[in-house]
Amino acid sequence: MKMNLMNKNLHLSSDEFAKSIEDNLNAKSHDFAKLPGGTLHMENPTWFTSGVNRAGYNGITCAQFDSEKLEQQVDHALEPFRQTNTPLTWWIGPSSQPGTIGRVLQAHGFVHNRDMIGMAADLRQLIPFSPPKAEYTFVPITNPAELGLWMPLFMDTFGVPASDASLVLDIFSQLAFSPDSKWRHYMLCAGEQVIATSSLHFGGDIAGLYNIATRPEQRKSGLGTSITLLTYQEALKLGYQIGTLQTTYPNALRMYHRMGFEVYCKFGMYQRVWK
Repeated sequence: MKMNLMNKNLHLSSDEFAKSIEDNLNAKSHDFAKLPGGTLHMENPTWFTSGVNRAGYNGITCAQFDSEKLEQQVDHALEPFRQTNTPLTWWIGPSSQPGTIGRVLQAHGFVHNRDMIGMAADLRQLIPFSPPKAEYTFVPITNPAELGLWMPLFMDTFGVPASDASLVLDIFSQLAFSPDSKWRHYMLCAGEQVIATSSLHFGGDIAGLYNIATRPEQRKSGLGTSITLLTYQEALKLGYQIGTLQTTYPNALRMYHRMGFEVYCKFGMYQRVWK
C-alpha cells in the first residue's frame, strides 16, 4: 500500500522513514530515464538508462537477490549496460538484498564511490528560520537563464567537469521545465553573485533535498542552514510534510541534526565504467 506522506496527522516508524528516503532517492534517479533515449525497467532489479554516457545518469537502484545465486544475478543485471558500454551507478540501500552485494560489485569492476547517510524529518518540527547577518535574496529558479546562473556553484561543489557544463545545463533544464517536472531549484544571491544553491525533488510523495552548495569563502556562516530551511518552507507551502536528504559530510550531518533531522539508513554508491 502506498503511504500518503502528505497527511497532516502522519506519524512514521523508523522503517517507514527509511523507505521514504530510499523511495525519493530512487525516484530522483529514475527521472533521468525521461531524457531522450532513456528507459526505465521497474522489475527486480530496477534499472534505468538516460541516453547520456555518464555513470551518474544510468544505474540500478534496487536489487533483491538470492545470496546463493548472487554472482550470476549480478552478472545478468549488468548485461543491458555491458551490451551498450553504458557506464552506471549501483545504489545499495535499505531494501537491497543480500548485504554482500557491494563486495560482489567490486569483483565485477565497480568502484565504491562513497557511502551516504539517509536522514528525514517532519518538516513542521524543524527549528524556526533565523536569518543570518549576511544579506541575500532567496530566488526560485523559473527559467533556463536563471538555471544557468545556478549551475556553476553546483558544478564546482560536486566536482562536475567544466567541459560538461552545456550537457548538464541541458539535462537539468529538460527535467526542471517539463510539464510534469518533480524538480524545483533555488539559490541565494548577494547582489549578482550566487552564494548558495539547493534543489527539491517531489518523488515518493515527499520532499527530497539535493544539491546544497555554498561558496567556499562563505561556509560556516549559516548559509547552509538558511537555504535548507527556506527550501523546505517552499515544500511546506506545496503541502509536503516529510523531508529527506542524504549527506556524506560530518559537518553537514551535525547541521541537519541541529535542524531536527534524524538518521534512518545508509546508502552505498558504486560506479562502473566499461573499458
